[in-house]
Amino acid sequence: MNNEEVIKMLNADITGEIEAILTYLRHQFVCGVCEISHTMEETAMDEMRHVEWLSETVVDLGGIPTIEHAELHLEGEDLPAMLKRDVGLEESAIKQYEEHIDAITDPKIRRLLKKIMNEEIEHQEEFSEKLHELSFIGEESKQEINEKPELTVGSLKEGGDK
Repeated sequence: MNNEEVIKMLNADITGEIEAILTYLRHQFVCGVCEISHTMEETAMDEMRHVEWLSETVVDLGGIPTIEHAELHLEGEDLPAMLKRDVGLEESAIKQYEEHIDAITDPKIRRLLKKIMNEEIEHQEEFSEKLHELSFIGEESKQEINEKPELTVGSLKEGGDK
């Protein structure tokens, strides 16, 4: 496999990571301040690290890292729908990394992709666990989780932090 083909695969991985970052950050903003929103934010930061590693590898191979992302599907405003979407993104990423690991022969790049894939597996498990936990809490608790935070940038501008 030549560098151009590897760069194309790595840029496809970057595209998926950017989609995940944008989706997780949007979900974090929409669901408000709660344990799950912190998980979404931390996962988005992990995905940002993945973009950095993949981009550095693309540059090392003589390519230009993409800044493209897939069309975002942000349907569903409730937490279970968001978590299902997040689980699906991680499952797709894992499948794509498996395919790229099988296709790429460079051991250094394969190690990197395996490291990223293992983190994606952790993310998928964590989102699945949060989704499972949601099925055991009552409607009142779900509403509390979905409530917007009292302290926002807008409230700070208006002096709402008093």
